Amino acid sequence: MLQALALRLENLVTIGLGYLSLDRESSTLSGGESQRVKMVRHLGSSLTDITYVFDEPSVGLHPHDVGRPAGLMQQLR
Repeated sequence: MLQALALRLENLVTIGLGYLSLDRESSTLSGGESQRVKMVRHLGSSLTDITYVFDEPSVGLHPHDVGRPAGLMQQLR
């Protein structure tokens, strides 16, 4: 369980959300932040034959961070 949690936290950092804190309410996340959190959540999913639709997951990211969501989407694939 700790290993799965560590991997999820590592993916949050990788996608550029390392600045979030655990005491921040999800209702305060921007649309892009929320979508990237959902992307990380689905990475460990064992579900198959699902279509994911991400609407501009790189919105609000610094230009050098835009490739990070693309990498996670490839992992989902």
